[in-house]
Amino acid sequence: MIVRAYPIFDMKEIRLKKGHDIVLAGRPEKRLVNAGQPARLKIRPADFRGIKPKLMVKEGDHVKTGSPVFYSKTSPGMFVTAPGSGRIIRIAIGERRAVEEIVIDLDRTESFEKFERFNEQSVASLSSGRIKEQLLRSGLWPVIRQRPFSSVADPEKLPKAVFVPAMSTAPFAPDTDFVLDQDATGFQMGLSILKRLSGSPVHLVAGKNTSSKVLAGAKDVVQHCFSGPHPAGNVGIHIHHIAPIRNRDDIVWYVSLQDVLRIGRLFLRGRFPVEKIVTVGGESLEKRQYVKIRQGMMLEDILWDNRFERNARLISGDVLTGLKSSPEDPLGFYHEIISVIPEKTGRDFMGWIKPGLHKYSVTNLFLSRLRSNRGSRLDTGMNGSPRVIIPFGNIESVLPMNILPTFLIKMTLARDIDEMEKLGIYECDPEDFALCSFVDASKMEIAEIIREGLEYVEENG
Repeated sequence: MIVRAYPIFDMKEIRLKKGHDIVLAGRPEKRLVNAGQPARLKIRPADFRGIKPKLMVKEGDHVKTGSPVFYSKTSPGMFVTAPGSGRIIRIAIGERRAVEEIVIDLDRTESFEKFERFNEQSVASLSSGRIKEQLLRSGLWPVIRQRPFSSVADPEKLPKAVFVPAMSTAPFAPDTDFVLDQDATGFQMGLSILKRLSGSPVHLVAGKNTSSKVLAGAKDVVQHCFSGPHPAGNVGIHIHHIAPIRNRDDIVWYVSLQDVLRIGRLFLRGRFPVEKIVTVGGESLEKRQYVKIRQGMMLEDILWDNRFERNARLISGDVLTGLKSSPEDPLGFYHEIISVIPEKTGRDFMGWIKPGLHKYSVTNLFLSRLRSNRGSRLDTGMNGSPRVIIPFGNIESVLPMNILPTFLIKMTLARDIDEMEKLGIYECDPEDFALCSFVDASKMEIAEIIREGLEYVEENG
């Protein structure tokens, strides 16, 4: 890690060298289109990690935008609310009576639940308790998540710091400057609300090349600048270098930039904010662009005027951390990317012996590396089968954290909680290890191993 002066924002630049920017065809163009009004919306309780849902509606009930749909059994004052007004036409129940999804058939004319409105001056006098009450009642509290464990923040516990990542290095991630140029209403109010709510420093992390005056003029925050290859834009990397997590009770909150906008708009307008901007990208798509959508929209509605190859994988999220989806699935609550990439079946005959002019390579294994992987075609192929752990150093080369990933993976597989804690499991998150899975010669699902390890420690630690 290199730290140097960054004069534009009068801050220090934290420059990371470890990582890798994936060269992926189909980058979205910076033009914004509106997805229009869908006929139906879906809510999936599984999106809200840490919430055990208790339904407040049944099939046939009518809801307004912002009306409570379910609450958390562990925090009864925390609600998840409807992203649109209409009739509940289906509640899908899975194994052990778990609620899988709630489907809302939208009205032609929308109706809203009303919440308190404030201006920028009155927000300065709001107490933490009053802010918390509005966020919990409106259903917007779940946009605040906490580390360790990346779950919805516990409203009864205050963090030592709050992070707002205003940059992303993931493939096809929205450009922060472009998003703020469309509408920055509520951004400063959202930052001020987070400051008053937590009583802790709010760390705003921008990228080296940002030119946004909105970010440069932000108040009530501590500004930072990061640069380097992916995952330099991950909030877990920011936390690791600015406010490291030492144990399971060392709590840090984080909120995405667009969710900060939504928090500010809730208090400004007194309505539950439902819109956000997502990117649609990938080699298998006809149109790669930015789209303004409504929360809970199904992928087929977002891509209704966009053709994509029949043999393609549809992903809610980025290609490293997203979920394989079908057109009838809704975009994940926290996702801001839709990726569509070629689906590969079968294996290349003796692919390892070919010079690899069009074979993607992170190391110098193939000749494509001489051209910085330009012309290489990435798909869903594994290029090999799982094998024993081979410590080639590939994992360490793409993880800009001061931990020992190979040893942590071994201790996680062994379920040795003491060693996992010593090796820094509480600082880890699957998204920070997703690139490790991509480059690993052993073909291990490292991100999944870290996820299972965190769940094990959370239950038994």
